[in-house]
This record gives sequence, C-alpha cells and structure tokens, in this order.
Amino acid sequence: MSVTLRIARPEDEERVLRLVVACHEEVGLSPDPGARDAAIAALLSGEAPGALYLVGPPSSPVGYMSVSFGHSISAGGTEAHMDEVYIRPSVRRRGMAGEAISTLTKMLSQHGVRALHVRIPGEAPRFLTRMRFSPDTAVRLTRTL
Repeated sequence: MSVTLRIARPEDEERVLRLVVACHEEVGLSPDPGARDAAIAALLSGEAPGALYLVGPPSSPVGYMSVSFGHSISAGGTEAHMDEVYIRPSVRRRGMAGEAISTLTKMLSQHGVRALHVRIPGEAPRFLTRMRFSPDTAVRLTRTL
C-alpha cells in the first residue's frame, strides 16, 4: 500500500475543516470554533510554524496530521510535535495511519528535523510503539529521527 501525503494549502480549507470537525466530535473535543478555524487558517497559510498534511487522494483525503515545529537543544535542533492524527473510521485498520506517519518521519528527517513527538491521552497505541516511538514522559512519546 502506498499512502499519499501532501501539505494542505489554503484552498483545502473546507476539506480540512470537515476532517478536523469529524475528529474532534469523535474524541469529544469542543474547541471554540473561531479559535479552531484561526489555527487551521494559520497552518494552511504558512503563518504558523507547522503544517497540516492531508492523507489520501488530493480530491478526497481520508485523514490528516497536524504538525508544529520548534527548536530543542536536547534534541540537537529542530523538533516536530504531531498534534493530531485522524483517519476516517470507514478506512481504518488498513495501515494508513502507520504508513502516513512513517512517510512523514522520513520527510521530516530529510529536512533536518531531529525528533518527532506525539502526545496521547492514556496508554500509547501499540502501532506507535511498533514504529519505534518510546515514552519520554507520562503523556508524550518520541521518535528520534
């Protein structure tokens, strides 16, 4: 299987919003819609230090990943924080999330990112530990790139 991954652009805003709303409803998040929309717009326009990656066909993405960037002395340079990962329920359990994260880690590493962090509530999903993410705090797993 080969998952397509691309950085979302401002013209993708409607698609992105549908996916983000579906994700937030599923996990029980209810952020302020104005703040949520502004955060999405900042990522899509390049104003925020991050990117929103769409997973799947360009005309009909099946998911997304939200990533922000920072700098860390202990990581040895640029680090990335994966804020959200979402795949539509109808296409889950096909390895798409794992493949998308694997593709993302390769891309980030090629661009000098030293570590990718993901925060998760509760226990880590097994597929993340299989992908060599390891706990570094009670709520964050890290994969050194």
